[in-house]
This record gives sequence, C-alpha cells and structure tokens, in this order.
Amino acid sequence: MRRLAPICLALAAALLGCSSGSGSGEGGAPAGAANTPTTSGSSTTERLVTYTNRLPMARYSYSVAEDTAIESAQHVLTRRCLKTYGIAYEPPEQAPDTPRPADRRYGLSSASEAARFGYHPNRDAAQLPEGPRLSKDDLSVFYGKRGVPQGSGEKLTYKGKEVPDDGCFGQSVSKLSKEYDDPAGAAVASRIANESYQDSLADPAVREGFRKWSRCMRSSGFRYSSPMDPLNTAAFQGDEISAKEKRTATADVLCKEETGLLAIWFKAETDIQKADIKKNSEALEELRTAHQEKAEAARRIVAEG
Repeated sequence: MRRLAPICLALAAALLGCSSGSGSGEGGAPAGAANTPTTSGSSTTERLVTYTNRLPMARYSYSVAEDTAIESAQHVLTRRCLKTYGIAYEPPEQAPDTPRPADRRYGLSSASEAARFGYHPNRDAAQLPEGPRLSKDDLSVFYGKRGVPQGSGEKLTYKGKEVPDDGCFGQSVSKLSKEYDDPAGAAVASRIANESYQDSLADPAVREGFRKWSRCMRSSGFRYSSPMDPLNTAAFQGDEISAKEKRTATADVLCKEETGLLAIWFKAETDIQKADIKKNSEALEELRTAHQEKAEAARRIVAEG
C-alpha cells in the first residue's frame, strides 16, 4: 500500500491530536545530511544535526516508522468509516521532497536557515499538507461536530445516519489511542523531557557556554545574555524578516559553533535525562511497549487495507 499523507498536522487544531502525542518530545528523522537551499536559491548540502532525537528520552517517543504506520492506519480506519456513509475518500500522498527543518531544541542550529529565515520558522518546511478533498456535506462526516457551533446538543446525521461526534477521522484516532495509549507513562515522559531542558539551563557548563556565546555575540555587535533572548525579541516576532534579524541569527549560529555550545548543552541534558530515566525506568518501559504494540496494530490495519 502506498504511503499516506500525514494530514494529522493539518487537522490537529480541529481534531483529537496526532499519533505522536504520547511521546517525549519533538519528532523527526535521525541526524543526517539534508539538501538545504542557500540564500541565493541554489542548493547545498548542510548536515542538519538533530539533538532531540538523540537524547535518551527519544527512545520513549514514537519513531518515524512507528508514526508513519499509525498515521496510515488512522487514514485506513477513516476510509472504512466514510465508506459506510457511501463516501469515497483517498488522502493525498505526501510530497516526497518536503524539506525537514533543523532541530531548534537549543535555539538556532542551522546557518543556512538563520541566513534565510532569521528566528522565524523554516517557511519551506512549515507548509501543512492539504486537507481532505471532500464536499461540504462529506466534510461534516469527516470532522463530525468539530465544525458545529458550541452548545449544539443535536446529533449530527448524514443521509439519515448518525455521525460520530468526532467524525470518522476523530473516531479513528480515538480507536487506536483508547486501545494502546499509556497516558500515565506519557505524562512521565513528557515531564522528564520538559524538566531536563529546564534543569540543563542551570548546568554550570551550560552557563559558562552562555557566557562565552554572549561575549562572541558582543564582538559582532549584538548584546544578549543567552541564546533564548533573541528568540523572544519583539522585533523578530512579526511577519517580516528583517536584514537585522538575519544578521543576528547568523551571528547566533556562528557563535554557537565557535564556542561549542550546542554540544555542551546536549551533553548536559543527556546526563540529566539518563539519571531521570533510571528513576522512572518501569513506567517508561511500559510506555515503550505500548508504543510498539500500537505500531504493530497499525501495521496490521494497513496491511488489511
């Protein structure tokens, strides 16, 4: 069966949430080389090193393959549900050349992204997949009461047949979640992933790295105490990406490279996570087992079609 488009992102605001919701942090592919456009529009190869997916807690998130299987299964279940209403549905295929943004767990890490987008998200990779190609009435079966004004207690029907409150897609997401998700384990994983980042900010080696980064930035004419400061600068929050923002972002990445801050920060958080995992190993291993079982169930659904 062909790979189905992960339209969960496009529907997240309206539906129940994506399959990766019970993981410990950001998703994405393993570290590797990726083709990244330069400021002139040509293509160069820049190694987009990931940090989130190499941290110890990544073991307790869904892998890319698991996420793909689960998303595909959600679409299969949605198609089955829509078919019972006489609605033909085929989700769009994922574009094979969708660019992958650089990891920003520790702020900017890609010189080419900094030069093009400053502190704004990578706009090449920020485009959401298109939604389902269905008529207005058919979309009501896909989305359910998510599109109905709040407070409406009436049951939604389609050609005389009752529609699930969350629609066929929401029902499909919920089906796998109810059977296989581990909310308690996911809460532990989420807490560790969040707390380890916050704790890393107080690590002596990281604090010293911030000081060196700050001195490096000052030598380029920019005064910031930490790499989080320019990210929160109001002037860099609008729709436009100014030349000053690009210069600041470029200097930011270069100073991280000169001081080795990213590697220092990654090591500090890695050590923190290892200690936390040891204290919560039982709950985390149960979560990992739940992920594996959910992915296996998803593969069976996809194989059945």
